Amino acid sequence: MARIEWFEGAREELDSFFALADDAPAQVRRYRDLGRVLVAREGPELIGHLQLLTGERPCEMEVRSLAVSEQRQGAGVGRRLVERAVAIAREEGASTLIVSTAAADARAVRFYQRVGFRMLRIERDVFTRAAGYQDVEVDGIPLRDQLWLSLSLTDADSTCEIGVQQLRVARHTERLGELLRFYRDGIGLVEVGSFQGHDGYDGVFLEIPGTRAHLELTTGGGRPAPASHPESLLVLYLGSEDDVGAVAARLGSEAVEPANPYWAEHGVTFEDPDGFRVVLVAEPWSAG
Repeated sequence: MARIEWFEGAREELDSFFALADDAPAQVRRYRDLGRVLVAREGPELIGHLQLLTGERPCEMEVRSLAVSEQRQGAGVGRRLVERAVAIAREEGASTLIVSTAAADARAVRFYQRVGFRMLRIERDVFTRAAGYQDVEVDGIPLRDQLWLSLSLTDADSTCEIGVQQLRVARHTERLGELLRFYRDGIGLVEVGSFQGHDGYDGVFLEIPGTRAHLELTTGGGRPAPASHPESLLVLYLGSEDDVGAVAARLGSEAVEPANPYWAEHGVTFEDPDGFRVVLVAEPWSAG
């Protein structure tokens, strides 16, 4: 049976799957590196992928791209990828999972309905030449309109707070590569996107697992990095001593003495390559 896991390599390795799902290369280039990707493997062979993004609305996640190799289609691989995405979305507190497909593609529409999605809305004239799509037909129906479907992830009595805000903390640096190794490879934040050459800036988005909060690291723009201060802290509540120990081992550096003795009692403090401090706390956060 195929195993489902997060993809950790370069997204170029998945180009053939993205092309199966979307035959407009210009569109794929816009979103290929966003979010996270689940893959299905049989042994070392990749046989399918699913790209999972944070949605534009509060409490929403989106399946942006889904494809299974032609030789393995019809074997339940796509269903297993979607079921894993549904489980992850629920665990991370989303109330709705959305997906879009061509309205003319009855096979794809039936697939999503079988796994619980319901029709949400139609967007006309999405698949146009101007957007990079050729004039094609699917089972004799012109490919023009986009169908959105949604899957509710909550019980009928549950509600998702519409006024929820999202948090992104932006930091400028002259050591982007070193900070990536510290926060992504050491601390364990998840890289969910990046950009290059945006008005002279490069940057990376790192998501704090289990939240919709991000740390954005930027460099360039002709501006120096800000000065650090021992009382400027990023505090991460990891939930257990084992998790704190695992992160500390990955960082491979000595802890530092915090300026505020409270943090010496409740956590372990490390300095990042720019001198800013991160406190790792084993207990879950509590207002008390």
